[in-house]
Amino acid sequence: MKENFVKVILSLALVLFYYPAVSAVAESAFELEEIVVTARKREENIQDTALSISALSEADVADRFAVDIRDLAADSPSLLIDDLQQGPGSPTAIFIRGIGVSDVEKNFDPTTGVYLDGVFIGANSGAMLKVIDLERVEILRGPQGTLFGRNTVAGVIHLTRSKPTGETGGKVRISFGDYDTTNVEGVFNFALSDNAAGKVSLTRREQAEGFLTNLVDNQDLGRSEYTQATFNVLFNPQDDLEIEVTHTIEEQDQDAHTALNLGGATTWWCAVYSQCSPGIGIPQSGDRYQVYNDEANRRNASFDSDTSIVELRWDISDTMKFDYILGHKTTDEEVYQDWDGTPLPLYHTSRPASYEQTSHEFRVTSDLDGPYNYVAGVYKWDSEYRIDLVSFIGFYDLFGVIPTTDPLTVIPIYATTQQETDSIAYFFELDYQLNDNLTLTVGGRSIDEEKRSQACDGGYPACPNLKTDANADWTKFTPKAALKYQVNPDVMIYALYSQGYRSGGFNGRWGSLNSATVPYGPETVTNTEFGIKTTLRDNRIHFNFTVFSMDYEDKQIDVDVVDASAALGRSTVAANVAEATFRGVEIELHALVTENFSIDANLGSLHAEFGEFFADFTGSGVDADYSYLEPLRAPQLTWTLGGTYSFPSIPRGEAYVRASAHFIGEHHVSQLNTPTTFNEEQTLVDVSINRKIDNTKISVFGRNLTNEDGFTVGYDVFAGAAWSYAMARAPRTWGVELTHSF
Repeated sequence: MKENFVKVILSLALVLFYYPAVSAVAESAFELEEIVVTARKREENIQDTALSISALSEADVADRFAVDIRDLAADSPSLLIDDLQQGPGSPTAIFIRGIGVSDVEKNFDPTTGVYLDGVFIGANSGAMLKVIDLERVEILRGPQGTLFGRNTVAGVIHLTRSKPTGETGGKVRISFGDYDTTNVEGVFNFALSDNAAGKVSLTRREQAEGFLTNLVDNQDLGRSEYTQATFNVLFNPQDDLEIEVTHTIEEQDQDAHTALNLGGATTWWCAVYSQCSPGIGIPQSGDRYQVYNDEANRRNASFDSDTSIVELRWDISDTMKFDYILGHKTTDEEVYQDWDGTPLPLYHTSRPASYEQTSHEFRVTSDLDGPYNYVAGVYKWDSEYRIDLVSFIGFYDLFGVIPTTDPLTVIPIYATTQQETDSIAYFFELDYQLNDNLTLTVGGRSIDEEKRSQACDGGYPACPNLKTDANADWTKFTPKAALKYQVNPDVMIYALYSQGYRSGGFNGRWGSLNSATVPYGPETVTNTEFGIKTTLRDNRIHFNFTVFSMDYEDKQIDVDVVDASAALGRSTVAANVAEATFRGVEIELHALVTENFSIDANLGSLHAEFGEFFADFTGSGVDADYSYLEPLRAPQLTWTLGGTYSFPSIPRGEAYVRASAHFIGEHHVSQLNTPTTFNEEQTLVDVSINRKIDNTKISVFGRNLTNEDGFTVGYDVFAGAAWSYAMARAPRTWGVELTHSF
């Protein structure tokens, strides 16, 4: 199937290239809009940028009817975004070219840098940004260690919101959908003075009916309420200076996510407690949308955040620009979660956590007439978090710790973790034009970071036991080199070498002195790629092609180790145990076939394999060779084919239909590649019908019309000995939306 779809995309590009024009007038009447991106910290045409990047405009985002960034994953090749469903705030699994992280703990730094208005979101919780008032979305594939720094080994997703216009006006969007879903958004612009403009954005989203049925009480699960308010002021005290201040408040209340028990006959759950999966990939309930949740506080999950951003943009001269970005974000979350997926209280957790980050970026950008230009700056980062984890364990009778009882005796285990990160980096990127057609780019980033971890247990607030205080620091230089050749005004080719660095750290989910104090090291990804970007048929076709190879060193993976100080004689810790290689091809096509019909398509072909992988997953004390396993969330093929048709001669506006199919090849979501959580091929189909009348648009849309129920997360507890759990993606949904601009 992979080879066939590659042929389809290439054939489609060739057909469009040779498609005869009806007339010279028609040829000049329409063309693709120029897409300006800031992927290199300066404004550039996307077709002139020597790296792999996809971009969406404000109109593109609106036509996807997206709720969060997960709904935009189809618009980039080799990109998977899933809600891990492991706590509130939608902890996010983002995988680009097969590289990502699937864990909720905040000690695990991201592999993809999610940015909002130039500010990095430093934890997976909260990284599933809502799609509200966006001007542009950029998706950068491959390591971005030079300009974006640590924790961008897979790439970057950068969301940019619209700026205050200074003119009275705005936009209101109202939608209704199944599962009793309502959404109301408003964006209002206004002038404050001759040199100051303001903007207010308000959002209220509610899903009053969950798409899961809880077989414990026959009620639905999955309800949520989300409220957001953003206040934005733009000052122009003088012609060459802008100061923008933005503050966003978010509050989310929801039902806790619920795991599906997929444990087979040999697992503890089945063999001891008769809580069994009826077959491979089939949950205990028999249906992926039917669950067992006996947690008394399952309705009481919450995630609140405050984000403040200050941007200063100063044109020092005609050839020099200075930028400063201050970002500050705090989050507070609470959730009681049932992980065992059975009607018994075998394993539940309470996870109240708080998080705070502060970043400063100082940057100078040149715009010289000579052969060279540069970007250089300093980046300072500080963050800290605390989690007061309580694990409620009802299976201690398995080990003779307590006598077997009915009902089960549930024992609370306390573990408080507090971690801090301090980091500073110096970066530069220099373009040197060797001749009229050839440009050399070199860059680098020097990173110095320190982490501190404190842990204790025994109950709050005293934490009398196991008080630890550990520190570690690392330094790293990540280089970049690129060569861009402009063959002619319509064709550009480039070669790129780049490196990314992901932080080391301390285990946030620990069970003993060793697992709380022994750090794991950083990991690096080195990328080599070759690309061709073409602008054809008088700017009516953009066809881009990339070949890449990425080497992953010192990969961090959770393993089990012998630990006499741990309650069960073994501990789960993160360790640098693997090396891997990711090679592939990416294709993107955007075309105006006629004045009324456009298509967008992309394809990612990936070959991912471990080179070395020696680890202990059973607590035996012996490392085994696991290099035969396949990396997580690394399907051999992903593709998207979308099209928009506008009906001609529509009075007072326009009418158009958009449809897309997004294919995700088979892939694993559990580290041990167990068949219980394996994802078969999935094709997600979205369709919308839209009518614009003057400044009002009415739409009817459907998402995941094929009702794919693939797993978004899977985990084998104690290498599957205890049980395996998973959670399914949202089912088919539909809605009606009204948007009015004024």
